[in-house]
Amino acid sequence: MVKKVFIAGGGTGGHFYPALSVAKFLDKNGYEICYFGTKNGIESEKDFLGKKYLFDIKGVRGKGILNKPSSIYKLLKTAFKIKKIIKKEKPLFSICFGGYTSVPLGIASWLSGIDLYIHEQNSIPSYSNILLSKFAKKIFITFEYTKKYFPEEKTHLTGLPIRKSLLKRLSLTKEEARKILNINAKEKVVLIFGGSQGAKKLNEICLKLAEKHKDVIFINIQGKSKLGNISKNIIAFDYFEDMGLLYKVSDLVICRAGASTVNEILTFGKYAIFIPYPYAASNHQYYNVKWLEEKNLCKVITEENISQIYKEFENLLNIDFSKFEDKIRELSITDAEKRIYKELKNENI
Repeated sequence: MVKKVFIAGGGTGGHFYPALSVAKFLDKNGYEICYFGTKNGIESEKDFLGKKYLFDIKGVRGKGILNKPSSIYKLLKTAFKIKKIIKKEKPLFSICFGGYTSVPLGIASWLSGIDLYIHEQNSIPSYSNILLSKFAKKIFITFEYTKKYFPEEKTHLTGLPIRKSLLKRLSLTKEEARKILNINAKEKVVLIFGGSQGAKKLNEICLKLAEKHKDVIFINIQGKSKLGNISKNIIAFDYFEDMGLLYKVSDLVICRAGASTVNEILTFGKYAIFIPYPYAASNHQYYNVKWLEEKNLCKVITEENISQIYKEFENLLNIDFSKFEDKIRELSITDAEKRIYKELKNENI
């Protein structure tokens, strides 16, 4: 008998890549995957395992009052389309990874009477996951903080799947990593980036810090808001695939606080100055790292207080960050896929 699993989660990389990681793990364990997403998201350009169904749907949150009914109608219409696919394909269960793209599969699974599982990446749940949690058999979370939003008896801390290419770099020493990038082992190195697309604000901070601290090397992933190598002590990239290498090279990281980024920082044991993206839904980036700051294992500076970063940077400059590495790394979860699989296996695998 073919064991089928339906998976949804897309729109952005924050939902898509965790879904892909778990799909790959299930595929290796003999499961056939069907993926559900939107024509308007990152998944339209990326490969996935097995069949891929893309629908013309959009989110409801942030839409004007005139556009909301249309968006809701499309989501419900898509749910009934998926219900027909469920009847035909007969999956064992469904897993949703948040975002509006998960809503149709979640509703269709509930209407069809098949088990539904959800994964929440951020500290504060999305509206879609709050909705789907009412029907879910189990809820998987990334941060302990999130437990208070869901029923305790069906909520499980599994962590967030991390890219295997990153984990392969964990065995590198800082010295080995610096040889690869031709950086002196004695230099102080700061990594600054604003996510996969970069961030103009963080690029500007990098420039000002580099001008004042000529004895520090700054690695800056600039994204679309690129400034270029405008200072001798700035190594600039539009994009850099091998983030594990950059984490290994660096002493300090300055970055946003998306769930994947925070997970990577924990995995590599890096001390960071987090500048949460202020327009993230429910200010979830701030809460993704607030708990870590309370443990004195990072600094959090809100964008409204962004000018504080220059003084904070000077205060941190002469600290030996290696003394924090083990404490930070102890908080990481690097086997999220296995933990999720174990919870699924306890039920019906």
